[in-house]
Amino acid sequence: MPVLDPDTIGNTLQSAVNVSFAIAAGREVLKSANEHLASSKSFAIETTLAGKSYLRMMLEARNKGYEVVLVYIGTENVEINLVRIRNRVLAGGHDVPERDVRRRYLRSFQNLTTAIKRADQTLLFDNSTEEGYRLVATLSSTENQWLSTPPAWAARLNP
Repeated sequence: MPVLDPDTIGNTLQSAVNVSFAIAAGREVLKSANEHLASSKSFAIETTLAGKSYLRMMLEARNKGYEVVLVYIGTENVEINLVRIRNRVLAGGHDVPERDVRRRYLRSFQNLTTAIKRADQTLLFDNSTEEGYRLVATLSSTENQWLSTPPAWAARLNP
């Protein structure tokens, strides 16, 4: 299944300004996702879930008969993300302005409840430690299963 990832697409684009990479890559992902939807082909999208476009796309996909699976990876606080981005930059990777990271972090959590409702199934992972991803819950319209004591960010979702 193809994974539509703006970062990967941005790395292939030729541009003099990093902001142009992100904008062009985001447009390319939306275009490609819409083409997949129109042709009824399966796909996955990597996103911060900070915008509303993918929330709308989830509804469209459900209406077209897709099974929508949300895999959400959260961290306990935005500082974890900022440190990881700084380390990525030191290793030669791309940077993201701090204000964008902070804004996206908050918006992502604000959109998460809606995304869960629009998904057929949700897998919640915590990535707050250097030990790697830890599955904390599987959620669906028929059953929610919490696998361990959820981190604070996920506990807010537990009814």
